[in-house]
Amino acid sequence: MAEKDFIGDIIKYSFSGIIPLDDLYKALYKWAKIYDYKVIEKENKAALSGEKRDNVSTWMLERKATDYIKYKIDVEIKAKNLREVKTKNGKKKYYKGEIAFSFSAYFDKDYEDVYGKNPLIKFTREVFDKYVSEGKMKGLEREITKERDKLIAEIRAFLEVQKLKAEEEE
Repeated sequence: MAEKDFIGDIIKYSFSGIIPLDDLYKALYKWAKIYDYKVIEKENKAALSGEKRDNVSTWMLERKATDYIKYKIDVEIKAKNLREVKTKNGKKKYYKGEIAFSFSAYFDKDYEDVYGKNPLIKFTREVFDKYVSEGKMKGLEREITKERDKLIAEIRAFLEVQKLKAEEEE
């Protein structure tokens, strides 16, 4: 069974304003494709109350780093009080509301369960990871942290650009 090794803290980001949800999801998929991540949508719920709607989506992005380690980034997206907003040209669907993201990055070690079958081999592998290949593990940690931070920066930039576009169209 794969062992999760979390890297850093959970990072949260929230935004309030005009949100093109469909374009945001497309941008996330595009980022995942560029960085060779596979997107697994674990949950997608929507709730309507009058004219407002709430969405909760949970995604897991995964990429094979080595034969022993997979990078995984969990992204939780909670959109609250979304109200559809009409634009001048009416071509795109925008929502006004709040959106909150939560990001956690981790390794899945021994995801093919090669070393976990025998306790002695598993222990030996853990000792090897901690003392022998410590430099390599630190490099992998820096890489997944950098990629998680790039994803967050991409989302922030996307939402700020969309905010400016929406203000121009009003």
